[in-house]
Amino acid sequence: MLPLHIFEERYRLLVRERRDFGIVLIRRGNEVGAGRAADLFDVGTLATFQRVDELPDGRFEVVMRGVWRFRVQAFDHSRPYLMGTVTALPDPPPGHRPQLAELLERYLSAHGVQIVPQLSADIRSRGVWMAGSVLQAEPARRQRLLETGDPALAEALLLEELAKLGTLGRLGMFTPRPPTPN
Repeated sequence: MLPLHIFEERYRLLVRERRDFGIVLIRRGNEVGAGRAADLFDVGTLATFQRVDELPDGRFEVVMRGVWRFRVQAFDHSRPYLMGTVTALPDPPPGHRPQLAELLERYLSAHGVQIVPQLSADIRSRGVWMAGSVLQAEPARRQRLLETGDPALAEALLLEELAKLGTLGRLGMFTPRPPTPN
């Protein structure tokens, strides 16, 4: 699930039209301004509306859900927002990866999220995608996971992030030094 605050007019139009949309990572450039989105990754996720709340001033609070992965074949700049022609990418075959499920549960627990029994089945069947959606890792690494769907990569990323969290926990409390006079 992805909560979004929609305030730009081009995206307000997209919400009013109730168009599902693709989310792709910008490789180089900015989302807005000169040279915007100069270079995009070509693998992304189709997002569909789960909730739409219109605010009195015309902005929106929305919740989106990722549905499937796609590869962009061509971009279309004819609308105020970027559009494209895409091809759906198949999910890798589900495999029995108990370590992935265990690592994901440990990672979520370290962030204060308790797994309810109803979610356990999703973790086992969609662990790669769940890891990609919750990992606090660099965007390019999460992109690689999205592109490959590789459970071994998901496990490696979770192990690395859990190791970082373990290191932070060992640092303990510290008292900052007062600023030095200039």
